[in-house]
Amino acid sequence: MYVYTLFSLPSISMMEGHEEYFDDQFPIGYRFMPTDEELVTHYLTNKVCRNPVPPSAFQEIRSTELYRKPPKSSVQYSSGEREWFFFIHQDGNFEEQNKAIRIVEDGRGFWRTNGEKPLFDTKGNVLAFKTHLMYFSGCLSNAKKTHWRMDEYRLPIQFYAQHNSKEQWAVGRLRRGREYNLGF
Repeated sequence: MYVYTLFSLPSISMMEGHEEYFDDQFPIGYRFMPTDEELVTHYLTNKVCRNPVPPSAFQEIRSTELYRKPPKSSVQYSSGEREWFFFIHQDGNFEEQNKAIRIVEDGRGFWRTNGEKPLFDTKGNVLAFKTHLMYFSGCLSNAKKTHWRMDEYRLPIQFYAQHNSKEQWAVGRLRRGREYNLGF
């Protein structure tokens, strides 16, 4: 499985006449660093509404696949990346997706959430919900905090009804810390 990291400038990529920046040939030194609001408004809402998103910007993955295995199994390293982006297909039920602890299938670890917080637009309306997750290795009784973090952004349920969308998606920003050890 290969996870793509997009290196782009959202401000340039949105400008007319700069479509060549979508072909994975970006100038050296540019890095994809979207804000929370940009992830939701430019990427997640376009995905849900079936509008075009940059090719190979995000890997698509099922939520049951992503949260049922250790994070290092979801990514491939090529040049020191520490951040990956996913479109997460919400294939489980709502209660399962919002559990405080998501156990990895083989019992080698688990994801723990710090709860969910709303993200607001400039008018004070709820734009999306953000959930911060931390990955712990080991079992619940003997867990060790790791360097893996994930922010998951999902749209309010009402958004899907308003846009007549049957498939629910989220955006995930997976990060590993600087002290990362390939053997953990």
